[in-house]
Amino acid sequence: MANLPSGTVTFLFTDIEGSTNLAQRHREKWEAFRERHHNILRSAIQAHNGYVFQIIGDAFCAAFHTASDALRTAVKSQIDLGSENWGNAPVKVRMGIHTGKAEIQENGQYHGYLAMSRIQRLISAGHGGQVLISAATQELLLEDLPEDVSLRDLGERRLKDLIRPEHIYQLVIPSLPVEFPPLKTLEAYRHNLPMQMTSFIGREKEMEEIKQSILTHRLITLIGSGGTGKTRLSLQVAADLLDQFPHGVWFVELAPLTDPDLIPQTVLSTLGIPEQPGLTILQLLLDYLRGKKLLLVLDNCEHLIEACAKLADTLLSNAHTPNIVATSREALGVGGELIWNVPSLSLPDAKQLITVEQLSQYEAVQLFIERATLVQPHFLVTIDNAPAIAQICFRLDGIPLAIELAAARVRALSVDQIAKRLDDRFRLLTGGSRTALPRQQTLRAAIDWSYNLLPPLEQTLFRRLAVFIDGWTLEAAEYVCPEEAASDKTSFGEDIRTEDILNLMEQLINKSLVITEELQSETRYHMLETMRQYANEKLVESDTLRGQHAAYFLILAETIEPYLEKPEQASWLDKLEREHNNLRAALRWARGKGQVELGLRLASALSLFWFMRGYLSEGLAQIGEFLSLSERTVSATTRAKALDHAGMLARYQGDLKRAHELIAESLSLRRKLGERHGVADSLSNLGFVVLHQGDFTQARQLYSEALSINRELDNQQGIADSISHLALMAFYDGDYESAQTMDESSLAIWRGLGDQQGIAWALDRLGNVKLHQGEHTAARDLFKESLAISNDVGFKWGIAFSTEGLASVAAGAGQAARAILLAGGASALRQAIGIPLSAMAQADFERMLAPARKLLGEEAAEAIWSKGLGLKIEQIVAEAQEVI
Repeated sequence: MANLPSGTVTFLFTDIEGSTNLAQRHREKWEAFRERHHNILRSAIQAHNGYVFQIIGDAFCAAFHTASDALRTAVKSQIDLGSENWGNAPVKVRMGIHTGKAEIQENGQYHGYLAMSRIQRLISAGHGGQVLISAATQELLLEDLPEDVSLRDLGERRLKDLIRPEHIYQLVIPSLPVEFPPLKTLEAYRHNLPMQMTSFIGREKEMEEIKQSILTHRLITLIGSGGTGKTRLSLQVAADLLDQFPHGVWFVELAPLTDPDLIPQTVLSTLGIPEQPGLTILQLLLDYLRGKKLLLVLDNCEHLIEACAKLADTLLSNAHTPNIVATSREALGVGGELIWNVPSLSLPDAKQLITVEQLSQYEAVQLFIERATLVQPHFLVTIDNAPAIAQICFRLDGIPLAIELAAARVRALSVDQIAKRLDDRFRLLTGGSRTALPRQQTLRAAIDWSYNLLPPLEQTLFRRLAVFIDGWTLEAAEYVCPEEAASDKTSFGEDIRTEDILNLMEQLINKSLVITEELQSETRYHMLETMRQYANEKLVESDTLRGQHAAYFLILAETIEPYLEKPEQASWLDKLEREHNNLRAALRWARGKGQVELGLRLASALSLFWFMRGYLSEGLAQIGEFLSLSERTVSATTRAKALDHAGMLARYQGDLKRAHELIAESLSLRRKLGERHGVADSLSNLGFVVLHQGDFTQARQLYSEALSINRELDNQQGIADSISHLALMAFYDGDYESAQTMDESSLAIWRGLGDQQGIAWALDRLGNVKLHQGEHTAARDLFKESLAISNDVGFKWGIAFSTEGLASVAAGAGQAARAILLAGGASALRQAIGIPLSAMAQADFERMLAPARKLLGEEAAEAIWSKGLGLKIEQIVAEAQEVI
């Protein structure tokens, strides 16, 4: 890979002219033709040190260290192709050569969007047998042309990418054809497509889909929120389709219009049709379009949507032959219309660490780099600024306009400074091109355009939906958004009713201001973060709205809480995960407004979620803050539950002293309140704490009392928990037989209840017993079953526990390297979720690992341990499942 062309690369692209027709007309010969063609190309490329990095059908893509080698390859292959006896089906190959910046990737492909797109446009302008050369390559060949070969200057031509003209040269080879039809550049077709001052980045997949759709749909409407690049995409598609429409491609800009009656007149003027006395403009249009195969691009229809829809319907119904591509914030609503949502550019996940090479593969990053280079020619992506670039593109939702405006700021700010100022993005992202439409000069203006077109009730809902973070469900919107305080009503005094929410939200979806996604059995809605920030600025600060938001999520959390120990717990945990930022916002509001009862109830209801999904520090901090405010302001029942849950989180974090204080206070309160169920929970939690403090006698007393109460209440969950902890005590006493009996009993109960966490817990405990009894195969199987369950429900502590069990199995089976690798991975996972091994468990685990460390040697063991520390959770699970 290191010897392949990279940096400044000369590319040779080739394809057979009319290959589809050739294949259809000469089916019996086509495969033989193609094989001979391939052999000729490969031979010539290899003879001149070229590297074929892609073959698509009959199209070759090759890279060379020098322009001279690429040119000689083209000469050799065209001569050989010309001398081949093709019979009555001559195979004519068009070629393009261009030199530009590109980097070889690990997969053997090239990344260098500008160079690659330029040569693709260059070859598409040529004809079979013709070799076209860019100006960049021509400059490198001036002193190094082969004898008898020359270059013919074809002048500056506009390629289909709509940016600056390309000075094109044709390779003249003795004994081969020299004269060809006119180049298939923009000058060869009828159109009014405006030249663009910047290159078009990405969207290859979208362009192909739209072009294919135009062949079967006469009206396609590209919809998307402001700044997503609908206009630029429509122009690029139109340029690529020029040869499909003999009567032209015509771009009609509607944004400057305010009078809907002027739309037909504007189309007429664009087509260059003079007015005639006695005929209406619409009659003239229909007469002209009838029988003509042309493409109309109606750009920016949203502010004149009804008039645009009426015109499109009239033209399609009466003229029959024209095709229309419209761009709008919402669909036209015309029969036969294909609605095509324009997505944001592909973008990196700023939460994931990726290399500089990986980063530059994303369209949003490509756009940022290209536009930044325009204002700062020496701008480079480095290992230092790559995270900030990823952050900018991620937080700007891959919106092209926003990214372009951010990139323009590199004149005055570093990318780190730009990333840090995105909380105030509407002030930061200004200063677009002075020649652009006003709404394209700042990010705020682009969204103002959409917002100001909304009817009052839609504006009201749009503002109120900003209270949600990371999305919402229909039920949440119906609970939170109606009947807001008078200060947020429309100017007409109207307000939103619950039954209005769905229809109003559907309108916001149609206008690309709200996005939907299907998750499991639920439809979820969200705004791009840029839209949410805008809506939040418009939202009048209202305690009523935010209070309704907090009340809804309290109801949700308390409704879900009991299901977190039932068979469907995985789906409910996922539900809370999706709402995590809404739950955080509700807690933040409750804390700021002194709503301690609400906040403490909500934090307590989330404690099992925080434990299972590895948010222990966050959960303990949240409950702790409200507990510090709650002694005289909340009910004793609420406080007792919160103390117990905070103690549970503290105990898993290894703070046994704090856990003891919290749970002891909870137990005292619950005894006074006579809450038998709560007393049993606190007894069990306190038993775990004193057990790990070394007081086995008190721990046994506490567990036994908890078991007695749970049996009295027929609380199967509590019975299984108490038995499991008594089994743990037997295990630490070395009574493995009793531990096994009790673990099997608790496992049976949990299986009956369908509690996946409890099942995983019991399997791990039973696996540990089997391991110490020397039954390694049985232990392995139990740990693997537990690991699979914990992984399915996202129970991170369970994954760590099972992984340690399997590391112990591996150590005993002589799989030393895997044992230490898994131990390192489990350690990293425990650090991430904040649940360390207890001192007793740590000492036992180290004894199990000792044979593996001895076998490897300390230095090798430490190196493997360090590698394990770097594993991601999915890698840890995969490695653990490989233990044999």
